[in-house]
Amino acid sequence: MRVSLPSLSGQLKQGFQPLYLLFGAETLLVEEALQPIRTCAKQAGFLERLRFTVEPGFDWNKLFEYSQTMSLFAEKRLIELRLPTGKPGDAGAKALIDYAENQNADDTTLVVICGSIEKRAQNTKWFKTVEAAGIVIECPTIGADKLPNWISQRLTAGGLEFDFDAVERLSHFVEGNLLAAAQEINLLSLLYPKQQISAEIIEQVIADHARFNVYSFVDACLAGSVHRVIRILHSLKREQMEPVIILWALARDTRILCQLSVAMEQGERPQFQRYGVWSSRSGIVNAALKRLSRAQWENILRRLGRADLMAKGRASLQRKDIWEEIESICLGMCGLRIQ
Repeated sequence: MRVSLPSLSGQLKQGFQPLYLLFGAETLLVEEALQPIRTCAKQAGFLERLRFTVEPGFDWNKLFEYSQTMSLFAEKRLIELRLPTGKPGDAGAKALIDYAENQNADDTTLVVICGSIEKRAQNTKWFKTVEAAGIVIECPTIGADKLPNWISQRLTAGGLEFDFDAVERLSHFVEGNLLAAAQEINLLSLLYPKQQISAEIIEQVIADHARFNVYSFVDACLAGSVHRVIRILHSLKREQMEPVIILWALARDTRILCQLSVAMEQGERPQFQRYGVWSSRSGIVNAALKRLSRAQWENILRRLGRADLMAKGRASLQRKDIWEEIESICLGMCGLRIQ
C-alpha cells in the first residue's frame, strides 16, 4: 500500500507492519521518515535492530537467514536494509519478493531504505510485490516552487515567528540543499527563540548553501528565467562541473524541442510522453516552444554542437572561455540575442 509522507504517523497508529519501503531523492526526508518507524518498532517490542547496506558482493541470503531465525535473546527484530541505488539486481529482487510473500509478521519487520527510484523501476515485479505486501512511502523532492511552504512549516514547527521576506530569503540561500535548510532552521531556533525572524537576520546568519545540478540548470533555460540561468551556471562553474556534461544535457532537451517543433509545424498535437517529456516538465517545455521557433531551436542545437567541440579542444573558442560560450547559448535559449 502506498502511503504519503504526511500520512505516515497516522498509519503507524493503526498498527505496526512487517514490511516498509522508504524511497526518495531527499535524503533528509527519508531519514526523518525512518525515525517514527523506529519509535513505533520499539514500542511494539522490536528491540533488536540489524542494519545492512547493499554494496557490490552483498549476500542476499542474509535477509532470508535473519528473517527466519529467532533472535539470540528471543526479541522481536527490526532489519534496516539500505539500498542506495534503488536497484537490487536479479538476486536482490528475488530475495525481496520472497520476503514479501513469506514475511513473518510476529517476529521480524524489514525496512528497505532507498534513494530515488525511477517511475519505470516502480513498475518492476519486486517493487510491485513489496507495495502489495507492505507499506511504501515516497519522500518527494521539494522543488523551488514548494520550498517556501516547506520552510514556513518547518519554522512554525520549531516555534519560530517569521515574515514572508525571511522565508523568501532563506529559500534563496538553501535551494537544492534541504539538509542545509533544516540545519539553518535549527540554528535560528537556538539563536532567536523569542524573536521574529526577518530577512535581515537571515542575511546575518545564513551562508549561501544553494546547490544545483545540471538538470535544474536545463529547466531554468527552458523556462526562460535569465536570472536563474546565470545564477545556476555560476554555481556549476564554482563546483567545477564538467562543461561537456552541461552541453550534453542541454543538447538532449534541445533535440527534443526540435522534434516537437517539427510536429507542431506539421499540424500535429505533440504527445510529450512520446518524446520522453513527463507531465511535471510539460509547462516549461511548452514555454520554450512558444518562445522560439523551430529554426531558432535548430540553430541552438548547432551552437551546442560547436561548443562541445570547443570544450573538447577540437575547435577554437569564439569567446573568452567555454563558460562564456555556454552562457551566451543559454541566454539565447531564454530569448535574448547576444552578439
